[in-house]
Amino acid sequence: MSRSNDSALLREEKAALRKTIRKERRALDPEERKVWDASIEAQVLGMAQYREARTVFCFVSYGGEPETRGILGDILKSGKTLAVPRCMENGIMEAVRIDSLDQLEKGMYGIEEPAAGLPTLSFEEIDFAVVPALAFTPDGERLGQGGGYYDRFMAQTGAYTCGIVYRRFVLKAVPTEEFDRKVDTVVCELCNNA
Repeated sequence: MSRSNDSALLREEKAALRKTIRKERRALDPEERKVWDASIEAQVLGMAQYREARTVFCFVSYGGEPETRGILGDILKSGKTLAVPRCMENGIMEAVRIDSLDQLEKGMYGIEEPAAGLPTLSFEEIDFAVVPALAFTPDGERLGQGGGYYDRFMAQTGAYTCGIVYRRFVLKAVPTEEFDRKVDTVVCELCNNA
């Protein structure tokens, strides 16, 4: 089989898995998610890499992702520099500094993003990054939304990267291509039967 056929099959496999996970995320119980979100938040905030970081990049949760507002609030309260993503066309993402969650507004894809005119940071300035995905493997491989924004970001930063996800979406394997980037660690909620 040719390399282009392999690539096409991989894209189809990724698309099918994305569709399945999005459907499963929409079906999650909101009350359970609140408990899971609190566990994920506590673990991230307790990480030495987070505590030692001066500049933190964190996504604003959307569409069934683990809730990040508590993490965003802690970054601001602790005096760290907070940068959040602004997504643009062609898979380009900026890290935009905000000093308040009031500086967020609906942007591309309906996701809350920083208002226009706020300063950007270079990806090299970031010490710690909270990264989303539809699914991760235990060793950090990720299945993103398909835009390549975070793969490009992780290729350009030396930040410690922390993926957050609900435990049911930590999979043994996800389809990956050569440009897909891994995170340094994956955090999910604690389970009583773990």
